[in-house]
Amino acid sequence: MTVDVKHWLRDHAGKVLVCGTGALLALSVFSLGTSLLAGESDEAERQAARLIVKLENDLAAAQDALENRHEALLTALPGVDTERVRHDAATGRSILLSLTDSSASSRDVKQTQVLLDARYEFLDNGSRVLTEFIPEWMTATGSSRGVGTVYTPAQLDIDVSGIHGQDYSYAGVTRMDPVAVSGPDSASEYVVFTYRTAQDGTVTSLDAYRASDKTRDLLAAAGEEHGAAATGRAATPTTTATATRAPTPTPTPAPTRSTGG
Repeated sequence: MTVDVKHWLRDHAGKVLVCGTGALLALSVFSLGTSLLAGESDEAERQAARLIVKLENDLAAAQDALENRHEALLTALPGVDTERVRHDAATGRSILLSLTDSSASSRDVKQTQVLLDARYEFLDNGSRVLTEFIPEWMTATGSSRGVGTVYTPAQLDIDVSGIHGQDYSYAGVTRMDPVAVSGPDSASEYVVFTYRTAQDGTVTSLDAYRASDKTRDLLAAAGEEHGAAATGRAATPTTTATATRAPTPTPTPAPTRSTGG
């Protein structure tokens, strides 16, 4: 059967018009939607970029403000004289070196005890620094046998542990690295100490002990986790004096023996 196109179009003109119009409308909507989506996507990307820049600027400003506030708080802690803390930290370091220098001394234990007793008023015959720390330190480092190991403080941290009227209390820990080794077993040593100073900076009491081998290994492992710069610091000791009221300084490992003044 042959269909006359003209007659068919005339008979179905309404349907053809509706379908054609619908197709054109759909095509127009598709084109418009595509352009709108593209425009929205571009605008969203621009807004996101602007937001990222703003957040980065806000973060940098917040970090600067936090650092400035932290510094201001450290220098304005109520009741804490930061200049005195620095001076007392230097005093504590000097005394610590006097005690640990016995590892390389030609004097025996008894002679070292007498020397330190005469040098420091806060040490006396009953001081456990003299009766316990010095003998243990000199034995562990080889000097009690006449041949000792020279050590240098690779790292020294001192914190204010308390304020009692005009007296300041401090606690610290130092890692002593061997410089001139007397034997194959020479290794880094850790000394934990506490002391108190009067208003004029005079040391009125001192406790010190050598960390046990187990504690030494734990401290060494902790140091390695914080970075591989320990070897580089051996030649240039790092001393940190922190003006805080923290009652418990860090680190505070369990000692094998506690000595005091």
